[in-house]
Amino acid sequence: MKRISQQSVLRAVFAKVYGREFQAGVMDDRVMMQKVVFLLREFGVSCGEYDFVWDHYGPFSPDLSDDMKKEDVDDSANVEFSQKAEKVMELLADAFSKTSVYSMRYWAEAIASLRYLKVYMYPSSSDEIIINKLEELKRDKLTNHSENLRAMGCLQELFAR
Repeated sequence: MKRISQQSVLRAVFAKVYGREFQAGVMDDRVMMQKVVFLLREFGVSCGEYDFVWDHYGPFSPDLSDDMKKEDVDDSANVEFSQKAEKVMELLADAFSKTSVYSMRYWAEAIASLRYLKVYMYPSSSDEIIINKLEELKRDKLTNHSENLRAMGCLQELFAR
């Protein structure tokens, strides 16, 4: 039986959630991959052994960053996912498609960053405080308060299911 590479799994996840091919040389794609793998993990769906820390771009895994940069030797791999993984990727695809002011990259970054802040950095803080923290930490990118409120609502919807 042929083993499916980690890069094939990651590329398949990216394609299912974002509806296009992953480009390792594109910064936005790498950031978007970090966010989707983080959120999948938050739903209990593993795409690999990745630990996340807070970074300039929100939740970040150095190991995932390394895996994204490796060449995929098997472009023809047919990756199959569990029913749960398929459902979660469908939910994320729907959530990420609801952006308006932010690009899809920044929308994914806002949602994943809010989740990280809420669960791992400020677990007893109100949503408003978490949104303010997001805007303070990411004052160069994620400063649209109404969009950040929408992102928090989207996050709550995702994890209410």
